[in-house]
Amino acid sequence: MRKITLFIISIFSLASLWAQEEKVNFKFTPYGFIRNDFYFDSRQNLETANGLFYIMPLDKAPNGLGEDVNNVPSSAFFAIAARLGIKISGPDVLGAKSSARIETDFAGFGASTTMLRIRQAWCKLEWNKVDLLAGQTWHPMFGDVIPTVQSLATGSPFQPFNRSPQVRVDYKFTPSFRTYFSALYEFQYMSAGPNGSSQEYQKNAIVPELYVGLDFKKNGWIVGAGAGFLRLRPRVKFENKETGLTRKVSDNINSFSMNAFLQYTNDLWAFKAKTIYGQNMAHLLLMSGYAVSDVNSDGSFDYTNLKNSTSWANITYGKKTQIGLFAGYSKNLGSDDRLESRDMVYVMGFPNLDKVYRVAPQVSYNLKHWTFGVEYERTTASYGKLNLKDGKVTDTHDVTNNRIVAVMMYLF
Repeated sequence: MRKITLFIISIFSLASLWAQEEKVNFKFTPYGFIRNDFYFDSRQNLETANGLFYIMPLDKAPNGLGEDVNNVPSSAFFAIAARLGIKISGPDVLGAKSSARIETDFAGFGASTTMLRIRQAWCKLEWNKVDLLAGQTWHPMFGDVIPTVQSLATGSPFQPFNRSPQVRVDYKFTPSFRTYFSALYEFQYMSAGPNGSSQEYQKNAIVPELYVGLDFKKNGWIVGAGAGFLRLRPRVKFENKETGLTRKVSDNINSFSMNAFLQYTNDLWAFKAKTIYGQNMAHLLLMSGYAVSDVNSDGSFDYTNLKNSTSWANITYGKKTQIGLFAGYSKNLGSDDRLESRDMVYVMGFPNLDKVYRVAPQVSYNLKHWTFGVEYERTTASYGKLNLKDGKVTDTHDVTNNRIVAVMMYLF
């Protein structure tokens, strides 16, 4: 691991030296930050990256003695979110400006942390009206409108969060108005299914995730909307325990999503908001998924989507000293069909989760290369009983976590 880290650092060091020389038609610009995070939680939570990426509080876990074993506070301090990247501009190709980017950090992914991971790696061609990008970058539903918060999770599970390999084409009607189309495959952020989170469900469905959007940017305003389509094949075979035979099955589910967003900024104020309605958005770290609705005689399954509505708003004031407030709300809207079983429900989060909401005030002190910030997040999750009739959750009770985040960053 140490050798790999030294090798990567050497590459970035060489790129920095190249940036100082007269290279014909090439320019290398290193960027990044050293980030230190301290957090305190009042109870146990659904989280990743050693708790830096916080999602929501876990449900009560009674032990028979009247104790909730998840009602345990914790705290930690890490620097694994430190980031390093290189912006590259190159010679014109086919009449287009060429550029590329590679970016990494040390936060790992999945259950692994403190290891290098790829964040972004893409190349781009820009003509007068058309841009073509290929590689790994942010999902278009993450977009240009994102909340200003101190937490590394950037508003999750209310703000879509996903970076994926994709091919994206932007068409600019005017300098302010564009439409864009992306075809994406899952990589680090994956759909839920019978074998846990996996890329296999989309790979076996063959069709990439498709997304189309449009936005308008002018005079401090960003306004836009988009829609996506996702097709999964959760299973490819069925093992009949009675006959001992294994049969191939074609279990597929199609899901749709849409979102709208706006942002207004001036010298001191910024207001941002986004709303999402969709089905099966677990790969975006949004509270939804799908479930088996029927078991057929040939061993194949029919599926139904679990729908979700999520919205957030964020306001900030100031530059050097900045204050802000984030609020988010996510609601399980159930399914159109009856669910076959509680054991055949595949979601991000938990099948018995009805809603999640958060209020998070924050303050930061910003210098040219430094940021010091503190944020308080109060997140409440409502858990209950999953109703097989419509996929909704009833008889709910609330569980609340109080998180304090302190951040110190050196930016370059």
